[in-house]
Amino acid sequence: MITHVPTFLRGGLASLVLVFGMAGAGAAEPAGSGFKQLRLSQGVVSLPPGWMERGAEVPVWLHLHGAPAVVEAQFASVGAPGVLVNVTLPGLSKVYADRFAAPGALAEVLTVVEAALRAEAPGTAWRLGEVTVTSFSAGFGGVRQLLREPAAFDRIAALVLADSIYCGYTGDPKDRRVDPVLMNGFLRFARLAAEGRKRMVVSHSAQVPEGYASTTETADFLIRSLGGARTEETAAWAGGLTLNSHYRSGRLEILGFTGVGPEDHMRHLRALGVFLARVAPKP
Repeated sequence: MITHVPTFLRGGLASLVLVFGMAGAGAAEPAGSGFKQLRLSQGVVSLPPGWMERGAEVPVWLHLHGAPAVVEAQFASVGAPGVLVNVTLPGLSKVYADRFAAPGALAEVLTVVEAALRAEAPGTAWRLGEVTVTSFSAGFGGVRQLLREPAAFDRIAALVLADSIYCGYTGDPKDRRVDPVLMNGFLRFARLAAEGRKRMVVSHSAQVPEGYASTTETADFLIRSLGGARTEETAAWAGGLTLNSHYRSGRLEILGFTGVGPEDHMRHLRALGVFLARVAPKP
């Protein structure tokens, strides 16, 4: 399990750390973009205006690692298609892995969120709908754990991994062989997305960390395992991102971007909406 990140990333990640010190539900607080925030033991729930009026099912978007205000703004940019649950913990990938290691971790989050929503809208006829899980950077540690549990794997309809799949090596690190055991859940989900049974977007920068596989190497592992190949292309994207490669199969997209510095990494969070839009269900 990766428990550290390259030195050049640490300053950027430190700005994302938000400590949830509350044992239970706190008072609702106003938020940007018209959201109402509920601070729970499980994280921050952001409710867009009229969330309970959008149909019989309320989609849940669970995001791991990213300041709520930043993620809210990106969620709003795609029309806030559901309720947003943000879990951002102090630390790196291990804290997310530990948080979601126990069986039933996703179900527990959903139970707490549903109870909070029912307190907000008593008597309204609705139920929780499909679950989309998104992560930035260190959040992948929690996603990996969720994908190891069959019930959670089945419950998740879509994944967005924004410069967020790191991995250890197998064998001699000098050979830079991505550990297939650590990639198993991501690959299973990618296969289903390629078959059209799930939705998945993976983005990566060109950073090269020391001692473990970069987000480029893990993306290459997925593409190679699926028997695919990248299409090289150059295009300017939102948020200062510059695309340099693209792979698509079914409902799976893997997007490669330029940049090796901390700002290049942070752009994947600050432009998260462009990735969310690619997995959001069409009206």
